Amino acid sequence: MITVEGLSYRFRDSEDYALRAVSLAVRPGEFLVITGPSGCGKSTLGLALGGHLWRQHDGEGHGSVIVAGMDARSSPLYDVAEAVGLVQQNPEAAFCTLTVCDEVAFGLENRCLPRGEIVERVIWALDVVGASHLVNRGLATLSGGEKQKVAIAAILAARPQVLILDEPTSNLDPPATADLFKVIARIRARSGMTVLVIEHKVDYLLPFEPRLVVMDKGAVTYDGPFDEVFLPPSLESCGSAPIPVTGEPLLRVQGLCAGHDGRQVLHDISLEVHPGEFVAVMGDNGSGKTTFLLSVLGLVKPMQGRVEVLGHDTRQTPVSRLAREVGLVFQNPDHQIFADSVWQEAAFAANNLGVLDGRVEERITGLLARSGLENRRHEHPYRLSYGQKRRLNLVSVLPSQPRLLLLDEMLIGQDPANAAFLLALLAEHSRQGGAVLLVSHAPEVARWYANRLLFLEGGRLVQDAPPAVAFDWLARRGRRAYLPTARSMAGSGPSRLPLPLVECSRGTTA
Repeated sequence: MITVEGLSYRFRDSEDYALRAVSLAVRPGEFLVITGPSGCGKSTLGLALGGHLWRQHDGEGHGSVIVAGMDARSSPLYDVAEAVGLVQQNPEAAFCTLTVCDEVAFGLENRCLPRGEIVERVIWALDVVGASHLVNRGLATLSGGEKQKVAIAAILAARPQVLILDEPTSNLDPPATADLFKVIARIRARSGMTVLVIEHKVDYLLPFEPRLVVMDKGAVTYDGPFDEVFLPPSLESCGSAPIPVTGEPLLRVQGLCAGHDGRQVLHDISLEVHPGEFVAVMGDNGSGKTTFLLSVLGLVKPMQGRVEVLGHDTRQTPVSRLAREVGLVFQNPDHQIFADSVWQEAAFAANNLGVLDGRVEERITGLLARSGLENRRHEHPYRLSYGQKRRLNLVSVLPSQPRLLLLDEMLIGQDPANAAFLLALLAEHSRQGGAVLLVSHAPEVARWYANRLLFLEGGRLVQDAPPAVAFDWLARRGRRAYLPTARSMAGSGPSRLPLPLVECSRGTTA
Protein backbone atom coordinates (compact mmCIF):
# COMPACT_ATOMS: atom_id res chain seq x y z
CA MET A 1 0.00 0.00 0.00
CA ILE A 2 2.85 2.40 0.88
CA THR A 3 6.47 2.21 -0.26
CA VAL A 4 8.98 4.88 0.67
CA GLU A 5 12.58 4.55 -0.49
CA GLY A 6 15.47 6.85 0.41
CA LEU A 7 13.27 9.87 1.09
CA SER A 8 15.14 13.00 2.12
CA TYR A 9 13.73 16.51 2.23
CA ARG A 10 14.95 19.95 3.25
CA PHE A 11 12.75 23.04 3.45
CA ARG A 12 13.94 26.15 1.65
CA ASP A 13 16.42 28.26 3.66
CA SER A 14 16.82 25.51 6.24
CA GLU A 15 20.28 24.11 6.93
CA ASP A 16 19.03 20.78 8.28
CA TYR A 17 17.11 18.04 6.50
CA ALA A 18 13.64 17.42 7.90
CA LEU A 19 13.75 13.86 6.51
CA ARG A 20 16.92 11.80 6.07
CA ALA A 21 16.97 8.69 3.87
CA VAL A 22 13.62 7.39 5.14
CA SER A 23 12.60 3.98 3.80
CA LEU A 24 9.33 2.37 4.79
CA ALA A 25 6.97 -0.32 3.50
CA VAL A 26 3.39 -0.57 4.79
CA ARG A 27 1.09 -3.44 3.84
CA PRO A 28 -2.63 -3.00 3.07
CA GLY A 29 -4.68 -2.99 6.27
CA GLU A 30 -1.66 -2.48 8.54
CA PHE A 31 -1.83 -0.31 11.67
CA LEU A 32 1.30 1.80 12.09
CA VAL A 33 2.21 4.20 14.89
CA ILE A 34 4.91 6.79 14.22
CA THR A 35 6.42 8.47 17.26
CA GLY A 36 9.54 10.38 18.27
CA PRO A 37 10.71 13.72 19.72
CA SER A 38 9.09 17.00 18.77
CA GLY A 39 10.54 18.26 15.48
CA CYS A 40 11.93 14.85 14.43
CA GLY A 41 10.12 14.83 11.05
CA LYS A 42 6.94 12.88 11.85
CA SER A 43 4.55 15.48 10.46
CA THR A 44 6.77 16.11 7.44
CA LEU A 45 6.61 12.40 6.62
CA GLY A 46 2.82 12.52 6.93
CA LEU A 47 2.69 15.44 4.48
CA ALA A 48 4.90 13.51 2.07
CA LEU A 49 2.67 10.42 2.17
CA GLY A 50 -0.41 12.54 1.49
CA GLY A 51 1.26 14.38 -1.41
CA HIS A 52 0.99 17.76 0.33
CA LEU A 53 4.71 18.22 0.91
CA TRP A 54 5.39 18.56 -2.81
CA ARG A 55 2.47 20.91 -3.56
CA GLN A 56 2.17 23.19 -0.54
CA HIS A 57 5.75 23.64 0.63
CA ASP A 58 8.95 24.95 -0.90
CA GLY A 59 12.05 22.80 -0.59
CA GLU A 60 14.24 20.16 -2.15
CA GLY A 61 14.27 16.41 -1.80
CA HIS A 62 14.94 13.07 -3.37
CA GLY A 63 13.73 9.51 -3.05
CA SER A 64 10.38 7.95 -3.92
CA VAL A 65 6.94 7.80 -2.28
CA ILE A 66 4.41 5.36 -3.76
CA VAL A 67 0.94 5.25 -2.15
CA ALA A 68 -1.92 3.09 -3.46
CA GLY A 69 0.01 2.64 -6.70
CA MET A 70 0.50 6.40 -7.25
CA ASP A 71 3.67 8.46 -7.13
CA ALA A 72 2.83 10.97 -4.38
CA ARG A 73 5.48 13.36 -5.71
CA SER A 74 4.15 13.69 -9.26
CA SER A 75 0.52 12.52 -9.28
CA PRO A 76 -2.18 15.23 -9.07
CA LEU A 77 -3.01 15.97 -5.47
CA TYR A 78 -6.73 15.36 -6.05
CA ASP A 79 -5.92 11.81 -7.20
CA VAL A 80 -3.72 11.13 -4.16
CA ALA A 81 -6.39 12.61 -1.88
CA GLU A 82 -8.93 10.10 -3.20
CA ALA A 83 -6.83 7.33 -1.68
CA VAL A 84 -5.12 9.06 1.25
CA GLY A 85 -6.93 10.97 3.97
CA LEU A 86 -4.64 13.17 6.09
CA VAL A 87 -5.85 14.74 9.33
CA GLN A 88 -3.24 17.37 10.11
CA GLN A 89 -2.06 18.34 13.58
CA ASN A 90 -3.79 21.72 13.51
CA PRO A 91 -7.45 21.01 12.68
CA GLU A 92 -8.18 24.60 11.68
CA ALA A 93 -5.57 24.41 8.91
CA ALA A 94 -7.83 22.14 6.87
CA PHE A 95 -11.17 23.89 7.40
CA CYS A 96 -12.78 25.27 4.23
CA THR A 97 -16.30 26.22 5.38
CA LEU A 98 -18.07 27.92 8.29
CA THR A 99 -20.28 25.21 9.80
CA VAL A 100 -19.81 21.66 11.03
CA CYS A 101 -22.27 20.13 8.60
CA ASP A 102 -20.79 21.94 5.61
CA GLU A 103 -17.24 21.00 6.60
CA VAL A 104 -17.92 17.28 6.82
CA ALA A 105 -19.89 17.40 3.57
CA PHE A 106 -17.36 19.57 1.70
CA GLY A 107 -15.13 16.83 0.31
CA LEU A 108 -18.10 14.64 -0.57
CA GLU A 109 -19.74 17.46 -2.50
CA ASN A 110 -16.51 18.03 -4.42
CA ARG A 111 -16.69 14.37 -5.43
CA CYS A 112 -20.24 14.97 -6.72
CA LEU A 113 -21.71 12.16 -4.62
CA PRO A 114 -25.51 11.82 -4.53
CA ARG A 115 -27.17 14.03 -1.90
CA GLY A 116 -28.62 11.07 -0.02
CA GLU A 117 -25.22 9.42 0.28
CA ILE A 118 -23.64 12.69 1.45
CA VAL A 119 -26.24 13.05 4.22
CA GLU A 120 -25.73 9.43 5.26
CA ARG A 121 -21.95 9.78 5.43
CA VAL A 122 -22.08 13.07 7.34
CA ILE A 123 -24.37 11.55 9.96
CA TRP A 124 -22.20 8.42 10.18
CA ALA A 125 -18.88 10.27 10.47
CA LEU A 126 -20.07 12.69 13.16
CA ASP A 127 -21.52 9.80 15.14
CA VAL A 128 -18.21 7.89 14.87
CA VAL A 129 -16.29 10.72 16.57
CA GLY A 130 -19.02 11.51 19.09
CA ALA A 131 -19.90 14.88 17.57
CA SER A 132 -23.46 14.42 16.30
CA HIS A 133 -24.66 17.18 18.64
CA LEU A 134 -22.38 19.68 16.87
CA VAL A 135 -23.90 19.26 13.40
CA ASN A 136 -25.55 22.71 13.29
CA ARG A 137 -22.78 24.63 15.08
CA GLY A 138 -20.47 27.20 13.53
CA LEU A 139 -16.82 26.12 13.44
CA ALA A 140 -15.76 29.36 15.12
CA THR A 141 -17.87 28.51 18.20
CA LEU A 142 -16.23 25.15 18.84
CA SER A 143 -13.60 24.29 21.43
CA GLY A 144 -10.23 22.95 20.28
CA GLY A 145 -11.26 19.37 20.99
CA GLU A 146 -14.55 19.79 19.17
CA LYS A 147 -12.72 21.18 16.12
CA GLN A 148 -10.45 18.16 16.16
CA LYS A 149 -13.43 15.81 16.13
CA VAL A 150 -14.91 17.62 13.13
CA ALA A 151 -11.61 17.50 11.22
CA ILE A 152 -11.40 13.73 11.75
CA ALA A 153 -15.04 13.24 10.78
CA ALA A 154 -14.49 15.16 7.53
CA ILE A 155 -11.73 12.75 6.52
CA LEU A 156 -13.52 9.60 7.71
CA ALA A 157 -16.58 10.56 5.67
CA ALA A 158 -14.49 10.24 2.48
CA ARG A 159 -13.61 6.63 3.44
CA PRO A 160 -10.04 6.65 2.10
CA GLN A 161 -7.90 3.55 1.57
CA VAL A 162 -5.16 5.06 3.77
CA LEU A 163 -5.93 7.16 6.84
CA ILE A 164 -3.09 9.28 8.30
CA LEU A 165 -3.78 10.94 11.65
CA ASP A 166 -1.24 13.47 12.91
CA GLU A 167 -1.67 13.59 16.70
CA PRO A 168 -5.43 13.14 16.33
CA THR A 169 -6.11 13.28 20.06
CA SER A 170 -3.92 16.24 21.03
CA ASN A 171 -6.95 18.38 21.94
CA LEU A 172 -9.31 15.58 22.98
CA ASP A 173 -10.31 14.81 26.55
CA PRO A 174 -9.35 11.35 27.92
CA PRO A 175 -12.73 9.64 27.30
CA ALA A 176 -12.83 10.94 23.72
CA THR A 177 -9.23 9.83 23.15
CA ALA A 178 -9.94 6.26 24.24
CA ASP A 179 -13.19 6.16 22.26
CA LEU A 180 -11.58 7.45 19.06
CA PHE A 181 -8.91 4.78 18.97
CA LYS A 182 -11.51 2.09 19.59
CA VAL A 183 -13.54 3.44 16.68
CA ILE A 184 -10.49 3.47 14.41
CA ALA A 185 -9.82 -0.15 15.34
CA ARG A 186 -13.41 -1.08 14.44
CA ILE A 187 -13.18 0.73 11.10
CA ARG A 188 -9.97 -1.14 10.30
CA ALA A 189 -11.55 -4.45 11.18
CA ARG A 190 -14.56 -3.81 8.93
CA SER A 191 -12.98 -2.06 5.95
CA GLY A 192 -9.35 -3.19 5.93
CA MET A 193 -8.28 0.46 5.91
CA THR A 194 -4.56 1.13 6.30
CA VAL A 195 -4.04 3.45 9.30
CA LEU A 196 -0.97 5.48 10.25
CA VAL A 197 -1.13 7.39 13.52
CA ILE A 198 1.51 10.00 14.39
CA GLU A 199 1.21 10.15 18.14
CA HIS A 200 2.93 10.69 21.48
CA LYS A 201 0.13 8.94 23.43
CA VAL A 202 1.32 5.49 22.41
CA ASP A 203 -0.06 3.84 25.54
CA TYR A 204 -3.64 4.17 24.31
CA LEU A 205 -2.69 2.18 21.20
CA LEU A 206 -1.04 -0.83 22.84
CA PRO A 207 -4.22 -2.97 22.95
CA PHE A 208 -4.40 -2.79 19.15
CA GLU A 209 -0.91 -4.29 18.70
CA PRO A 210 0.39 -1.68 16.28
CA ARG A 211 3.67 -1.74 14.43
CA LEU A 212 5.89 1.00 15.85
CA VAL A 213 8.15 3.36 13.90
CA VAL A 214 10.38 5.69 15.93
CA MET A 215 12.00 8.74 14.34
CA ASP A 216 14.75 11.08 15.46
CA LYS A 217 16.35 13.97 13.58
CA GLY A 218 14.53 13.07 10.39
CA ALA A 219 15.55 9.42 10.30
CA VAL A 220 13.86 6.16 11.25
CA THR A 221 15.64 4.72 14.28
CA TYR A 222 13.33 1.79 15.01
CA ASP A 223 10.76 -0.15 13.00
CA GLY A 224 9.15 -3.19 14.57
CA PRO A 225 6.81 -4.45 17.27
CA PHE A 226 6.06 -2.32 20.30
CA ASP A 227 8.62 -2.67 23.06
CA GLU A 228 8.49 -1.66 26.73
CA VAL A 229 11.51 0.60 26.20
CA PHE A 230 9.30 3.06 24.33
CA LEU A 231 6.83 3.54 27.19
CA PRO A 232 7.01 7.06 28.64
CA PRO A 233 8.70 7.27 32.04
CA SER A 234 7.00 8.23 35.27
CA LEU A 235 6.54 11.77 36.53
CA GLU A 236 7.45 10.70 40.04
CA SER A 237 11.05 11.92 40.04
CA CYS A 238 10.16 15.35 38.66
CA GLY A 239 7.17 16.36 40.74
CA SER A 240 6.81 19.85 42.16
CA ALA A 241 6.97 19.94 45.95
CA PRO A 242 4.09 21.84 47.55
CA ILE A 243 4.98 25.32 48.79
CA PRO A 244 3.13 27.56 51.24
CA VAL A 245 0.42 29.62 49.54
CA THR A 246 0.31 33.12 51.03
CA GLY A 247 -0.60 36.71 50.27
CA GLU A 248 -3.51 38.46 48.65
CA PRO A 249 -5.08 36.57 45.76
CA LEU A 250 -3.75 37.27 42.29
CA LEU A 251 -7.14 36.24 40.91
CA ARG A 252 -10.58 36.57 42.47
CA VAL A 253 -13.64 35.28 40.56
CA GLN A 254 -17.13 35.83 41.99
CA GLY A 255 -20.31 34.40 40.45
CA LEU A 256 -18.88 34.48 36.92
CA CYS A 257 -21.29 33.83 34.05
CA ALA A 258 -19.77 34.28 30.59
CA GLY A 259 -19.96 33.08 27.01
CA HIS A 260 -19.71 33.94 23.32
CA ASP A 261 -22.14 35.49 20.83
CA GLY A 262 -24.95 35.51 23.35
CA ARG A 263 -24.47 31.82 24.25
CA GLN A 264 -23.68 31.33 27.94
CA VAL A 265 -20.82 28.90 28.54
CA LEU A 266 -19.81 29.50 32.17
CA HIS A 267 -22.29 29.37 35.04
CA ASP A 268 -21.75 30.92 38.50
CA ILE A 269 -18.03 30.23 38.94
CA SER A 270 -16.31 31.49 42.09
CA LEU A 271 -12.71 30.92 43.19
CA GLU A 272 -9.47 32.57 44.25
CA VAL A 273 -5.89 31.89 43.14
CA HIS A 274 -3.00 32.96 45.36
CA PRO A 275 0.74 33.45 44.81
CA GLY A 276 2.59 30.13 44.71
CA GLU A 277 -0.31 28.07 43.38
CA PHE A 278 -0.09 25.63 40.47
CA VAL A 279 -3.69 24.96 39.43
CA ALA A 280 -4.66 22.25 36.94
CA VAL A 281 -7.92 22.81 35.06
CA MET A 282 -9.63 19.72 33.66
CA GLY A 283 -12.94 18.71 32.09
CA ASP A 284 -14.53 17.37 28.94
CA ASN A 285 -14.18 19.08 25.56
CA GLY A 286 -16.62 21.99 25.48
CA SER A 287 -16.92 22.25 29.27
CA GLY A 288 -15.74 25.88 29.32
CA LYS A 289 -12.03 25.60 30.17
CA THR A 290 -10.80 27.89 27.40
CA THR A 291 -13.63 30.39 27.96
CA PHE A 292 -12.61 30.52 31.62
CA LEU A 293 -8.99 31.40 30.75
CA LEU A 294 -10.12 34.07 28.28
CA SER A 295 -12.37 35.54 30.97
CA VAL A 296 -9.43 35.87 33.35
CA LEU A 297 -7.52 38.03 30.85
CA GLY A 298 -10.62 40.05 30.01
CA LEU A 299 -10.89 38.81 26.43
CA VAL A 300 -14.34 37.50 27.36
CA LYS A 301 -16.31 39.89 29.58
CA PRO A 302 -18.66 38.65 32.32
CA MET A 303 -22.38 38.46 31.57
CA GLN A 304 -22.81 38.39 35.33
CA GLY A 305 -20.41 38.33 38.24
CA ARG A 306 -16.94 39.78 38.62
CA VAL A 307 -13.34 38.90 37.76
CA GLU A 308 -10.46 40.71 39.49
CA VAL A 309 -6.81 40.30 38.50
CA LEU A 310 -4.43 41.85 41.07
CA GLY A 311 -7.34 44.02 42.16
CA HIS A 312 -8.25 45.15 38.63
CA ASP A 313 -11.83 44.57 37.48
CA THR A 314 -11.65 43.01 34.00
CA ARG A 315 -14.82 44.88 32.95
CA GLN A 316 -13.14 48.23 33.48
CA THR A 317 -9.45 47.50 32.82
CA PRO A 318 -8.10 47.35 29.26
CA VAL A 319 -6.70 43.99 28.21
CA SER A 320 -3.43 45.76 27.36
CA ARG A 321 -3.11 46.71 31.04
CA LEU A 322 -4.00 43.25 32.30
CA ALA A 323 -1.47 41.71 29.90
CA ARG A 324 1.33 43.28 31.94
CA GLU A 325 0.39 40.97 34.81
CA VAL A 326 -1.16 38.02 32.96
CA GLY A 327 0.54 35.83 30.35
CA LEU A 328 -1.74 33.72 28.13
CA VAL A 329 -0.72 30.84 25.85
CA PHE A 330 -3.57 29.99 23.48
CA GLN A 331 -4.58 26.44 22.59
CA ASN A 332 -3.60 26.93 18.94
CA PRO A 333 0.02 28.11 18.67
CA ASP A 334 -0.62 29.83 15.34
CA HIS A 335 -3.05 32.23 17.04
CA GLN A 336 -0.22 34.08 18.76
CA ILE A 337 2.60 34.16 16.24
CA PHE A 338 3.18 37.72 15.06
CA ALA A 339 6.82 38.10 14.03
CA ASP A 340 8.96 36.99 11.09
CA SER A 341 11.67 35.14 13.03
CA VAL A 342 11.90 32.94 16.10
CA TRP A 343 13.99 35.56 17.91
CA GLN A 344 11.61 38.40 17.09
CA GLU A 345 8.68 36.29 18.24
CA ALA A 346 10.40 35.40 21.52
CA ALA A 347 11.02 39.11 22.17
CA PHE A 348 7.67 40.35 20.84
CA ALA A 349 5.70 40.61 24.10
CA ALA A 350 8.57 42.14 26.08
CA ASN A 351 9.19 44.67 23.33
CA ASN A 352 5.48 45.47 23.05
CA LEU A 353 5.26 46.08 26.80
CA GLY A 354 8.38 48.25 26.78
CA VAL A 355 10.50 46.04 29.04
CA LEU A 356 12.98 44.71 26.47
CA ASP A 357 16.53 45.51 27.63
CA GLY A 358 19.88 43.75 27.80
CA ARG A 359 18.90 41.68 30.83
CA VAL A 360 15.66 40.52 29.22
CA GLU A 361 17.46 39.73 25.96
CA GLU A 362 19.87 37.49 27.90
CA ARG A 363 16.93 35.68 29.46
CA ILE A 364 15.34 35.18 26.04
CA THR A 365 18.58 33.75 24.68
CA GLY A 366 18.79 31.34 27.60
CA LEU A 367 15.16 30.23 27.21
CA LEU A 368 15.60 29.61 23.48
CA ALA A 369 18.70 27.52 24.18
CA ARG A 370 16.97 25.48 26.89
CA SER A 371 13.95 24.92 24.66
CA GLY A 372 16.04 23.63 21.76
CA LEU A 373 15.25 26.62 19.53
CA GLU A 374 18.51 28.59 19.62
CA ASN A 375 19.68 27.27 16.25
CA ARG A 376 16.31 28.23 14.73
CA ARG A 377 16.36 31.87 15.88
CA HIS A 378 16.59 33.32 12.36
CA GLU A 379 13.90 31.09 10.85
CA HIS A 380 10.23 32.01 10.47
CA PRO A 381 8.14 30.55 13.34
CA TYR A 382 5.85 28.81 10.85
CA ARG A 383 8.80 26.59 9.91
CA LEU A 384 8.71 25.05 13.38
CA SER A 385 6.86 21.89 14.28
CA TYR A 386 3.66 22.15 16.30
CA GLY A 387 5.47 21.22 19.50
CA GLN A 388 8.27 23.70 18.84
CA LYS A 389 5.71 26.45 18.29
CA ARG A 390 4.19 25.63 21.68
CA ARG A 391 7.57 26.06 23.34
CA LEU A 392 8.12 29.34 21.50
CA ASN A 393 4.71 30.57 22.70
CA LEU A 394 5.76 30.08 26.31
CA VAL A 395 9.24 31.51 25.74
CA SER A 396 7.61 34.66 24.31
CA VAL A 397 5.38 35.10 27.38
CA LEU A 398 7.92 34.56 30.18
CA PRO A 399 10.46 37.38 29.64
CA SER A 400 7.95 40.11 30.59
CA GLN A 401 7.53 38.28 33.94
CA PRO A 402 3.72 38.22 34.32
CA ARG A 403 2.52 37.27 37.80
CA LEU A 404 -0.24 34.97 36.52
CA LEU A 405 0.27 32.42 33.73
CA LEU A 406 -2.72 31.02 31.82
CA LEU A 407 -1.88 28.03 29.61
CA ASP A 408 -4.33 26.23 27.36
CA GLU A 409 -3.12 22.68 26.61
CA MET A 410 0.53 23.73 26.81
CA LEU A 411 1.87 20.18 26.51
CA ILE A 412 0.36 19.31 23.12
CA GLY A 413 2.98 17.98 20.73
CA GLN A 414 5.71 17.63 23.36
CA ASP A 415 8.00 14.65 23.75
CA PRO A 416 8.97 13.65 27.32
CA ALA A 417 12.10 15.81 27.55
CA ASN A 418 10.38 18.94 26.31
CA ALA A 419 7.27 18.35 28.44
CA ALA A 420 9.59 18.15 31.46
CA PHE A 421 11.28 21.38 30.40
CA LEU A 422 7.98 23.25 30.13
CA LEU A 423 6.66 21.91 33.43
CA ALA A 424 9.92 22.83 35.14
CA LEU A 425 9.53 26.43 33.93
CA LEU A 426 5.97 26.56 35.23
CA ALA A 427 6.87 25.05 38.60
CA GLU A 428 9.72 27.53 38.90
CA HIS A 429 7.32 30.38 38.19
CA SER A 430 4.95 29.33 40.97
CA ARG A 431 7.81 28.82 43.45
CA GLN A 432 8.95 32.38 42.79
CA GLY A 433 5.58 33.76 43.88
CA GLY A 434 3.65 33.68 40.64
CA ALA A 435 0.67 31.46 39.91
CA VAL A 436 -0.14 29.00 37.11
CA LEU A 437 -3.48 27.92 35.67
CA LEU A 438 -2.84 25.05 33.28
CA VAL A 439 -5.65 23.53 31.21
CA SER A 440 -4.59 19.95 30.63
CA HIS A 441 -6.04 16.54 29.88
CA ALA A 442 -3.11 14.87 31.67
CA PRO A 443 -4.00 13.48 35.13
CA GLU A 444 -0.32 12.80 35.83
CA VAL A 445 0.48 16.50 35.52
CA ALA A 446 -2.14 17.36 38.13
CA ARG A 447 -0.94 14.48 40.31
CA TRP A 448 2.72 15.50 40.39
CA TYR A 449 2.76 19.26 39.80
CA ALA A 450 -0.49 20.90 40.89
CA ASN A 451 -1.48 21.77 44.44
CA ARG A 452 -5.07 22.13 43.27
CA LEU A 453 -7.39 20.71 40.61
CA LEU A 454 -10.41 22.46 39.11
CA PHE A 455 -12.90 20.26 37.23
CA LEU A 456 -15.55 21.77 34.94
CA GLU A 457 -18.73 20.11 33.74
CA GLY A 458 -21.14 21.91 31.43
CA GLY A 459 -19.58 25.26 32.27
CA ARG A 460 -19.87 24.77 36.03
CA LEU A 461 -17.05 24.37 38.52
CA VAL A 462 -18.03 21.06 40.11
CA GLN A 463 -14.77 20.32 41.94
CA ASP A 464 -12.03 22.51 43.45
CA ALA A 465 -9.72 20.53 45.69
CA PRO A 466 -6.22 19.13 46.13
CA PRO A 467 -5.53 16.58 43.38
CA ALA A 468 -5.77 13.51 45.64
CA VAL A 469 -9.19 14.62 46.90
CA ALA A 470 -10.38 15.53 43.39
CA PHE A 471 -9.25 12.17 41.96
CA ASP A 472 -11.12 10.33 44.70
CA TRP A 473 -14.23 12.34 43.82
CA LEU A 474 -13.80 11.57 40.10
CA ALA A 475 -13.40 7.86 40.86
CA ARG A 476 -16.65 7.82 42.85
CA ARG A 477 -18.41 9.45 39.91
CA GLY A 478 -17.08 6.85 37.48
CA ARG A 479 -14.86 9.33 35.59
CA ARG A 480 -11.95 6.87 35.52
CA ALA A 481 -10.49 8.19 32.27
CA TYR A 482 -9.42 11.26 34.23
CA LEU A 483 -7.51 9.31 36.88
CA PRO A 484 -3.72 8.81 36.90
CA THR A 485 -2.56 5.30 36.14
CA ALA A 486 -2.38 2.88 39.06
CA ARG A 487 1.42 2.76 39.04
CA SER A 488 1.64 6.55 38.91
CA MET A 489 -0.65 6.91 41.92
CA ALA A 490 1.32 4.31 43.83
CA GLY A 491 4.63 5.97 42.98
CA SER A 492 6.12 2.57 42.18
CA GLY A 493 8.41 3.42 39.31
CA PRO A 494 7.85 3.80 35.56
CA SER A 495 4.25 3.57 34.47
CA ARG A 496 2.40 3.20 31.23
CA LEU A 497 1.21 6.76 30.87
CA PRO A 498 -1.34 7.82 28.28
CA LEU A 499 0.80 10.92 27.54
CA PRO A 500 4.35 11.79 26.57
CA LEU A 501 5.31 12.53 30.15
CA VAL A 502 7.88 13.05 31.61
CA GLU A 503 11.55 12.69 32.39
CA CYS A 504 13.69 15.41 33.95
CA SER A 505 16.18 16.62 31.40
CA ARG A 506 18.01 19.61 29.89
CA GLY A 507 19.54 20.28 33.29
CA THR A 508 16.24 21.54 34.67
CA THR A 509 14.62 20.69 37.96
CA ALA A 510 11.03 20.87 38.97
